[in-house]
Amino acid sequence: MQITKVHIRGYRKFKEMVFEPSLGTNIIVGGNDSGKSTLLEAIAITLTGRIGRSRASDELNPYWFNKELVAEFFKAKRMGLTAEFPEFRIDLHLESEEKGLQRMRGIHNLSNEDSIGLSIHARPDPEYLAELESYFSTDDYPDILPVEYYTLEWRDFSDAPVFRTPKGIGTSIIDSQAVAAKVGLDLYTRQLLDSKIDERVKTEISVEHRRLRSELGKKELAKINEQLHAEATNNGSQAVGVQVDQSRSASWDSTLIPGIEDLPLNLAGQGAQVTAKTLLALSAIGESQSCILIEEPENHLSHTRLRLLLNLIEQEAGDKQLFITTHSSFVMNRLGLDKLAMVSEGAVHKFEVLTDPTVRFFRKVSGFDTLRLLLADQVVAVEGPSDEIIFNRFFRDLHAKDPLDAGIDVISVKGVGFSRVLELSAQLERKVACLRDNDGKVKAYWETRDNLKSFLKDGERELFIGDPELGCTLEPQIGSVNATDKLRELLCLKDSQDPVDWMSKDHNKTEAAIRIADSESSLIPPTYFVEAIAFVVQDGI
Repeated sequence: MQITKVHIRGYRKFKEMVFEPSLGTNIIVGGNDSGKSTLLEAIAITLTGRIGRSRASDELNPYWFNKELVAEFFKAKRMGLTAEFPEFRIDLHLESEEKGLQRMRGIHNLSNEDSIGLSIHARPDPEYLAELESYFSTDDYPDILPVEYYTLEWRDFSDAPVFRTPKGIGTSIIDSQAVAAKVGLDLYTRQLLDSKIDERVKTEISVEHRRLRSELGKKELAKINEQLHAEATNNGSQAVGVQVDQSRSASWDSTLIPGIEDLPLNLAGQGAQVTAKTLLALSAIGESQSCILIEEPENHLSHTRLRLLLNLIEQEAGDKQLFITTHSSFVMNRLGLDKLAMVSEGAVHKFEVLTDPTVRFFRKVSGFDTLRLLLADQVVAVEGPSDEIIFNRFFRDLHAKDPLDAGIDVISVKGVGFSRVLELSAQLERKVACLRDNDGKVKAYWETRDNLKSFLKDGERELFIGDPELGCTLEPQIGSVNATDKLRELLCLKDSQDPVDWMSKDHNKTEAAIRIADSESSLIPPTYFVEAIAFVVQDGI
């Protein structure tokens, strides 16, 4: 079973959203409070009919409805206008060869498509329409939906009601924020036993377990029953004793909990719990767990452990469909940017058209902070750390604030290259200014190198380079517009030292940048820096 389309209307962050996930791995990213977790929650509710361990219908909440739609409804009501009661609906379009799932085929979905699918629909209960109208006929009702008068319907696309997750739709939900294991036979123990232990072995253990319980009843419990019988005789009442339950409900497996290296899973480290539960979900047999939802796997894991977990995910995922939310650039890069889906402003943007070399490149350079590029409002890409430090200082001198305070992220692309950054920015339609040394060549030369020209666009993605006649790198460019004596004083150099020569030495570049950044006096920025700053702030800051 694979999810081919998620269509959400009116649920929490999503006023109207259509997402067509990849059939393999889907990496969901976005800023804080963008709706990443909401997307996973919507999928889980529709597949299982549950929120956490409770039935979704029992947990219906007025805050599950889209805030904007609810506000519009109450505004219309307050003005005495006719308004439709807010509703929400989540449709999951499915693809499966499972014959049993074909009965779920129909056109009862938001897209009116002939498809297999499941739907969750929250709407006013027809039996309570009179109560709803009465509720809103008063003047003192709060701006909160009275969900007590609502119904939450779980149906398939044939419009038949669904009461439990259909056979053939297996879902594992792994939330690293809530990994504690409950006592007894929980989901993960059942997965472990069902997928790894032979039925004959389980039968042998069951018989031995019953024998041990019988021995306990004969020996130890006899003492308890003797005492209870004596007390009953003294009181003149009927004797009531105790015995070991020999029914199937008291079977051996009900006493088991998951364990890691002789520790109960709920007492193991949280990182170990996340890894174990993820591996168990991935290794489940056949189609029993065809859809796996993993919430921020990087939580509680060191960098090394996270890499091991990602290796396990890649090795064990097989033909299962994965939805992984993350705040980690390492997770994104390692699993592949072509699997990326970005949640922003109530929509989901996919990155399937990235070139294969770029995807493979970031797999290898997985430490690059790609997420900064994805989440920034505007980006300034520079060649190295010293350029980043100096750009921040020049920006602050011109606008009395740091670039980040203006929503501009300055990113060093050393070892990555401008073409990779521009390709990602083009996908995002992100505004980006690239500043680089001219190395003795004019701007037109660099625009034609590394396929940059195909990603550049006037007013959106531009390249800024200093005049070659004023120097090949940043340091002589600074020297060309600032007096030598002032530079020497600011850098705390001796009279015999040439500031440009000193700054240009590789071992002095970063130190020079720090001294410029920390100085109480300011310098005149090179022209191409001024132009780049004007470019990123032309829409205001």
